[in-house]
Parts: sequence; structure tokens; C-alpha cells
Amino acid sequence: MIDEQLILSGVNRKNEKAWKSLYEHYYAALCTYVNRILKGSESTEDLVQEVFIAIWKSDKKFDSVQDLTRYLYRACYNNALVFVRNNQIHDTILNSIGAESDFTADDVYAQTVREEVTRQLYVYIEALPSEQKKVILMSIEGYSWDEIAEKLGVSVNTVKTHKSRGFRSLRSKFQDSVCLFLI
Repeated sequence: MIDEQLILSGVNRKNEKAWKSLYEHYYAALCTYVNRILKGSESTEDLVQEVFIAIWKSDKKFDSVQDLTRYLYRACYNNALVFVRNNQIHDTILNSIGAESDFTADDVYAQTVREEVTRQLYVYIEALPSEQKKVILMSIEGYSWDEIAEKLGVSVNTVKTHKSRGFRSLRSKFQDSVCLFLI
């Protein structure tokens, strides 16, 4: 299970292990976020890596995990906009946005929130006890209670119990989640 306060403390102290955890937990979500802004540019991963490098090189300290998360997303957003401007594709993007009448900044924000909540959900699922984790993941994949019971070699009631306890644990973790500031 990820201990966000330990990671935050490690990030502020430039601890390499904490930075590795930070990178593993945010990199994919940030790449997806930047990729939506840049519409599939090959520079997405480079831009996100530059954000991590810039934070590493800076003296910036974060008071909370929420501050760090906000900073990462804002820095990625800003880097993406600078990239667009510097590569003279600003007009092309504005034209494509104008052509898509139902595309708004709210749509990008909503998608970002969904991606961050999904990322956080899988972090929390990984921290569940083994049997609860198996049942929850199989449920997400669309297996019925009977199919899960058969595959795991347990009763349907056991599956229901594991699923119920797993969901209760996930709900509890999401109440204090970093993701709530996005919503």
C-alpha cells in the first residue's frame, strides 16, 4: 500500500525511493492528461518527464499530497501549452477545437478527474487483502458471483462477503482521498 505522507516527506527531502514511488503512481495518469491536450503528440512522455525533473531540481516543498498533485497537473498543463506555442501548432489546435462543437475545457477536466480517480482506485485495490483484491478485480472484469466462486473454488456467499468487505474498504479510503479535491 502506498503511504502518501511518506512519499510526500521523501519528495520534499529528494529521497530517490520516494521519487520512484511518486513517478510510478502519477506518470501514466499525467501522460494521459497531457496526451489529451496534445492530441497524440510523440512528445507527451518527454513533457511529463520534464515536469518531474524540474521539480527535482527546484527547491519547492509541498505541504500536502493535494498540493503536490495539483502542482503536477498544473505543471503538465503549462508545459503542454508551452509546447503547443513553441511548435507553431496553436492555430491548428484552435481550429480543431472550434470544429468540435461539443469539446470544452470542462470535458478535459472531467476526463482528468475520471483518470485520476481510476488510478487511485487501482492503487487502493492493490492494497486490499489478497482474496478481496481477486474478487474486486474479477468483478471489474465482468465476472458474475457464480463465475468468480467457480474460478476461486469458494462458495458464492464467500465471494459476496469478500466483495462487500472490499467495497467497504475502498469507500472508506476514497473518503479521505487526494482525488476528492478534483471533484
